[in-house]
Amino acid sequence: MGSIYSASISFTRFRVIDPIPSELLTQIPEKLRQFAFRDIDDLPEMQAYGWVCFEDMLDTGWRTAPPQKGNYFTFSLRLDTRRIPPAIIKKQLSLALKAEKEKMQGQGKKFISRERKKDLKEQVLLRLRQRFLPVPAEFHVVWEPDRNEVWFASTQGKMIDLFMELFITSFGLHLEQIEPYSLAEGLLDDVDMGKLDRSESTRFTGEPGSDGLMLGTVLGEEFLTWLWFQSDVAPGAFVDKEGQPFSVSMEQRIVVQGGEGDTKETATVAGMLSPLREARFGLGKGKKVTRATIRIEKEELAFQFTLSADDFTLGSMKLPKMEKPAEDEDPDAMLLERFYLMEVCLGLLESLYASFLRLRLSADWCETVQEITNWIRRGE
Repeated sequence: MGSIYSASISFTRFRVIDPIPSELLTQIPEKLRQFAFRDIDDLPEMQAYGWVCFEDMLDTGWRTAPPQKGNYFTFSLRLDTRRIPPAIIKKQLSLALKAEKEKMQGQGKKFISRERKKDLKEQVLLRLRQRFLPVPAEFHVVWEPDRNEVWFASTQGKMIDLFMELFITSFGLHLEQIEPYSLAEGLLDDVDMGKLDRSESTRFTGEPGSDGLMLGTVLGEEFLTWLWFQSDVAPGAFVDKEGQPFSVSMEQRIVVQGGEGDTKETATVAGMLSPLREARFGLGKGKKVTRATIRIEKEELAFQFTLSADDFTLGSMKLPKMEKPAEDEDPDAMLLERFYLMEVCLGLLESLYASFLRLRLSADWCETVQEITNWIRRGE
């Protein structure tokens, strides 16, 4: 289940890359009902998916609440999957084959044809489908047309593909996942993007590492490595887009990885105030930071989340505690405040990333690389 209401939110960010026709916004409720979930409890299908109400996954007519909340549209992707244990299929198929052999022996026949075995398997699966109810799963969706941004409460590759496919089928709009390179495109002008495209990956130590252009995963790994270094030596030296200060720490959990295929090695270090020596040692051996838990504090607000270097999916995001709304307050007030806090957190993350990109493309990057190298060696 992927819920925005959860105390720990995991989600993937998308950008709508097609122009949104003005008339589409008024048609969204109709489009949602057109591609709403259809129940398969009494049907033999193995899987079904479609849109449902954000507040109630059993509501496919949006009677509980409308999808629009303030500047946002909210709904859910429901996926029902029939899961039949392989051991049960094997047992029932064996019984069916045994019965078929006994029947054929009575008719003087010895062998079961390939086609007949195929028919028997289909019959077994059909009977089992009627006996096993599908397992439902729900994944929240938040769409803010003004920013052309969509949040999908899952970080699973298959679910992301399914969501993107249903989104374009329903609304005629293409989505682009906001990962390291695409986020850079939204923060840099064409000249700086050209510089980034011509840049090569950085080696922070003399150990063997992967060379290549600054695309995708490499860019994310360098950002997390720089952020770890910067948060360690100057945790309070960060400012947001308005120039307001905030602090960053990476003390909870860091994953470093190196090598490929059978030689791939991973080191994971976790714990409050951990010196993270094993992970720092991994950096010294040419490993890269692939995932890290980041804590951001600004004034009285504190955010924590895990960021993946390869695709910038956000895991286990924890927001500041919110007071329960009064009984006479807007029933959507708490949810809208939650969206606001998520946007604040994402804005601070983008400020960090923009600072990294400006430094990465400047003449000061070489000096920073040497400082990071020295920092890595001290940690060993």
